[in-house]
Amino acid sequence: MNGPSKLRPDFSVNGIGQPLVMLIIFAIVVSLFGITSGLIFMAFAYGIYAILSLAYNFRTENHWFLIPFIFQVTIILFALIAPKVGVFAVSVASFKPLVLILFVEFATLIYIMSTKKLRWRGREILELAAMNVDDTTNGFTERPRPLGKIDCSKNELAGFTLFIKSRLIAWPIYETNRIILIPITTGDEYRLPLGFSGDYSENTWIAIDNDGNVQAQISKKDYLKYKETLAFDQLVESLGELFIDFFEKYNNGEGVRIMYDLNKVKAHPFS
Repeated sequence: MNGPSKLRPDFSVNGIGQPLVMLIIFAIVVSLFGITSGLIFMAFAYGIYAILSLAYNFRTENHWFLIPFIFQVTIILFALIAPKVGVFAVSVASFKPLVLILFVEFATLIYIMSTKKLRWRGREILELAAMNVDDTTNGFTERPRPLGKIDCSKNELAGFTLFIKSRLIAWPIYETNRIILIPITTGDEYRLPLGFSGDYSENTWIAIDNDGNVQAQISKKDYLKYKETLAFDQLVESLGELFIDFFEKYNNGEGVRIMYDLNKVKAHPFS
């Protein structure tokens, strides 16, 4: 994206914070109970991560999540069979192939993370929505805005929704007569996508009903992420138009252009 960001800097450390906390706990366990206990803790912690990765794979239908799942399972095996100190310790000769496998898996994981295949795109959505909004005439309001209409069949809307979900552009919630698309930003990576809550009242959302009518709303917490008090009505209208444009590109077989637009936006690598 050309031009300076309209969002405040994101100093989130979510992407590295959890591993750092786990490393600190691992060090404490090792110092108190020994290396074997530390490795048992590591296996348990990565077991939880593996379950979350597998759940993400099924819920988002983004099968790139199988890569971290496989890596996490390998870490569990690594911790349990480490020579001399693992609960099920094996010989060094038997252990060496696992080290090579782990290295290859780690390199693959770095690649897919660097290409944003495991990244929710909420921040990029907010940035794109603000791209052409420069006025600062009014502030936040709770009122959603009707923003136009798309011409689509139920099958086309279902296909578009699957595309948006599997590319981690937004999380869908299905209501009686409409689909709500919720761009996921830092802090909501688990709550909505993993089903811990279905409450989107404090989230930014875009709604498309069965007749193709489009509505949108930007949440107060997301609005406050902008550096300036941008014209709220224009911002919401731009958000709706962005998703209408996404649908048209998808329906024309140009989904790759959607990803290109999102990838142009510079974003914090761990947010």
